[in-house]
Amino acid sequence: MRIIFIQPKAGFMMRGTTYPVCRSIMVSATYMKEQGHEVLVFDRCIDFRNAEKIILGFKPDLSMIYVPPTASVSDAISLSDISRKHGAKVAWGEVVACAVADHVVEKGIADFVITGETEFKLRDLAGELAGDKNYCNIPGITLMKDSAVISTPNVNNTDLCAIPAIDWDLVDVKKCFRQFPYCDKMLYMYTSRGCPFRCTYCYNTMFYNSEHRKRPLDFVLGEIKYLEEKYGLDGANFSDELLLLSDEEIAQIKDFRDKNNLHFFWGGETRADIYDEDALKRMYEAGCRWLLLGIETGSEQTRVRINKPMNQQKIKEFVLQCTNAGIATFGSFIIGFPNETPEQLRETVDFALSLDLDAFLVNFYVLIPKTPLGDETVSTFGLDVSEILNGTSASSQIQMLTSNYSSIPDRDLKVVKGYFDWLTFTRKKEKTGQKNMFMKKAIDVLRHFAEGNVKDSLTNVFSAGKTFVSVLYYSHAYPSINKKYGLHNVNRK
Repeated sequence: MRIIFIQPKAGFMMRGTTYPVCRSIMVSATYMKEQGHEVLVFDRCIDFRNAEKIILGFKPDLSMIYVPPTASVSDAISLSDISRKHGAKVAWGEVVACAVADHVVEKGIADFVITGETEFKLRDLAGELAGDKNYCNIPGITLMKDSAVISTPNVNNTDLCAIPAIDWDLVDVKKCFRQFPYCDKMLYMYTSRGCPFRCTYCYNTMFYNSEHRKRPLDFVLGEIKYLEEKYGLDGANFSDELLLLSDEEIAQIKDFRDKNNLHFFWGGETRADIYDEDALKRMYEAGCRWLLLGIETGSEQTRVRINKPMNQQKIKEFVLQCTNAGIATFGSFIIGFPNETPEQLRETVDFALSLDLDAFLVNFYVLIPKTPLGDETVSTFGLDVSEILNGTSASSQIQMLTSNYSSIPDRDLKVVKGYFDWLTFTRKKEKTGQKNMFMKKAIDVLRHFAEGNVKDSLTNVFSAGKTFVSVLYYSHAYPSINKKYGLHNVNRK
């Protein structure tokens, strides 16, 4: 079977700032190739050729389209139309697709939506397409049958030991590299899937059933060695839902780097209550240079509501321990949770400013259907989640506040986010060895805007400029709101 794996165009936010080659695409394409299928990876964030010509030239039997949180839904819909016009069946995967799976198949946008991990499910789907077409035996699949929407229970049944090392030669690796603090040729990779915690706002509860499973670390290190030796990779950003390394695994990474004379740095997303001070020092010696901490809020009341019970004093101590170990900390915060109050937002601001973070990654709350908090919000506000398919993308909500379910005025939320964005962009924290680390990343964004066709480049530059002006405006134009939330002069040294 001929299968094309497609990452839709995602605009400048994913292209320039958070862009990875979608992890699921690379893993699934590698696995299906090993299963004997002919595969093509078409990533529209780095490949600017005409989509219809690519699809028509490859003549796929199945188009597998990935729609992660920051993807362009409109482009995914267009790609579905093109694929079906040329005779291919269409399947959607990833978080946004899973969240609105019923609507996707009911509206005829795709023939199938796969919830959760795709490899074994896609293998079974390909088998049924070529055989008896008994799709209801496949776990975690949504389709139309006899004019009714059918969704089978999601079971993440992929044996991670049976998935081969990613075949990075399926894409132009050099186009996938990103500049990042401490490295110039960074790729997003993974050591595990899922998270054992059950935060009510997070897709993990729906997508991975709150299960955490490890990938063999030998596979990960083998990929990194290959990429460093062949392409000059110098950074691995582990895009795990939760980077959870044992003492033995930390030692294994260090030994592997030393024995193979490798120089890559690494980091990933974790919680600020996972590692102790000694572990952080060993991680630094093994090449860890950054950690993204899912802090989210400084309000204890909000923390209870989102089911993220973390001791805030321990978070402070953890950030300090990271700094002392030489590991940069990027703190993730969410503002504008449903029914959040100005008082709770002030608590988050106060807590964030009390932390000696290298960067503050502050985003507006994004409603994800089929999560506990998402479903509660849909019910409370009487929302139509199918509007996601009409162009209301998660990326625009993250940056532009297209929907506000809190009790906080829109302007207050934009001022708080603008303040922390500007603070991060201009921050000079020397203890972890990097000055203006996100200035460097911004330059990388602009460099990549020059790629591709003129129309896309101009659109991205315009969007980036609009975002920059918005950050500058909201961070400086409302001193009274800054005072309300205890935000000092953003330009103060």
